[in-house]
Amino acid sequence: MASQPGAPTLAERADIHKSCKSIETLLNTLNEYCEAAGAVVALQKKLGKALKDAASLKVTGEIACAYSSAICHLTDTNE
Repeated sequence: MASQPGAPTLAERADIHKSCKSIETLLNTLNEYCEAAGAVVALQKKLGKALKDAASLKVTGEIACAYSSAICHLTDTNE
């Protein structure tokens, strides 16, 4: 059969396979990124709670406040 001039060309099986593998790799990487971002959020919450608890104590309150200020500065400058 002769192909028509305006008809779309069919993709080769190897090209389709490469495209599917590329999409699979992309989705797996995005999934890993989401899991890592979730872990960071959970750690930030734990750190915040620990700093709040430490700041409420008389002996370590000043130290915890200093660490809290430093962490806030670091997280603000990295965004």
